Amino acid sequence: MSGLFKHPATPVSLLILLPNLLFAADNTEDKELNELLQGFNTTPTENQQTEPGEKSINHQDNIDELLSGFEEEPASIQETSLATIEKKWDVTTLLSLSSSYNYQKKAPLPGKTDFQGLSRLKLKFQPEFRYKVSSKWSALVSGSAFYDAIYRLKNRSNYTKTVLDSNESELELREAYVNGIINRNFDIKLGRQIVVWGKSDSIRVVDVLNPLDFREPGIVDIEDLRLPVTMLKADYYFSNWNISVIVIPEIRFNKMPVFGSDFGLSNSPPLQEKSPDNWTNPEFALAMNGVFSGWDLSFHGAHYYNDQAHVIHKSNSPNYLKHSQLNMLGVATNFAIHNWLLKLEAAYIDGFEFSNLNQDFSRIDSMVGFDYAGITNTTLSVEMVNRHINKYVDDLASAPDMKKENEGQIALRYTGSFMREKLKLVALASFLGLNSDSGAFYRASMEYELKDAFTIMLGGIIYQSGDSFLINQIADNDRIFFDIRYSF
Repeated sequence: MSGLFKHPATPVSLLILLPNLLFAADNTEDKELNELLQGFNTTPTENQQTEPGEKSINHQDNIDELLSGFEEEPASIQETSLATIEKKWDVTTLLSLSSSYNYQKKAPLPGKTDFQGLSRLKLKFQPEFRYKVSSKWSALVSGSAFYDAIYRLKNRSNYTKTVLDSNESELELREAYVNGIINRNFDIKLGRQIVVWGKSDSIRVVDVLNPLDFREPGIVDIEDLRLPVTMLKADYYFSNWNISVIVIPEIRFNKMPVFGSDFGLSNSPPLQEKSPDNWTNPEFALAMNGVFSGWDLSFHGAHYYNDQAHVIHKSNSPNYLKHSQLNMLGVATNFAIHNWLLKLEAAYIDGFEFSNLNQDFSRIDSMVGFDYAGITNTTLSVEMVNRHINKYVDDLASAPDMKKENEGQIALRYTGSFMREKLKLVALASFLGLNSDSGAFYRASMEYELKDAFTIMLGGIIYQSGDSFLINQIADNDRIFFDIRYSF
């Protein structure tokens, strides 16, 4: 934890102290309202939103009441039930301007890119169009486009073409699907979409279907990092259960920091990557979900590609990168007890290939966590995971694999809302390694709603080095960040 104090009076440390100041500053009206709402916030989570045309099995009043205290605020652009759509079509747009300032980066060596100071000035545009085809069918199309002016302000010639291609601008089709009810027990959804598995808010165990955008590690929560993929999802509902069958023909992998960027993880250009062909090598997944009084349970299975590639060594040709095919069986559950929510996830994953050995390995991932919502307008969360490689051999510890037999992670999270939910605070500390010796990062943010649909956000992140090579590569990227968002 000593890394938290390596920059005295940083913006992050000041933000973490804000909850105590704001508790004292709440006015009398807020106090009376909070007494009435003591315990839990009843806003539905993003995962519990009913898709257009999709039938929800989460209909029991008692489970809603028990789990309501642990729910997060819905996203600004969220899915809406067909029953609430009053017109055939609807268009919403999110416009944002974000910036960041790197106060830790040192002056570069001659000929290297200077990432000190202002490091992002990004304008982002996210439109979303919904169309109600009939009472049983609907469609959604959303996109994302951004332009980061920082590269022109700091002279584009100072950056590599790879960095400019990845980070200067982007135009992307995001979610785009049709969704329909076949009958009272069966519905389908076809197109680019995001499917969230598991119970964890900070760590992924069974949540393996959508890749993530890691171009700025640690700055954004998982819920905003997922990248949509094209899939066919069919759901059958019976009693308190539903079964999901998923086919994913579009193969996408994590967006990682590119060579030459401020978060670049390698000192040398990457090898050529051979990816499987889209549409001819699909991934498959199956899930069974049940919701009961005070608890829920889900089973998961998937045949998919590893987002992390490994090196294939060839004696008579250049080495290249390849993605293994993995098989996962997992289980996840929640238990609500008064102000507490216990979260458990476990997965057995087979098919891992590594660069240093020509053999397959399996791994067991297990996560335990809990949320506490017994403090007004506050949720405290702890999540711990261990990833154990079965039949581990010492060669895996060498570069480029650098794998340990057991790799742990601990995530501590504070979320709070004040001033009738106009002000939201989030603080997250994530420690890597069983003894938190592999590195860590600490992030805090404050978001304030100036008026309807217009918010500002200020935050900061500190990286702490350890015995992990990857964390050490980005440990000098401590920064503050600022966003302005307007939706219409």
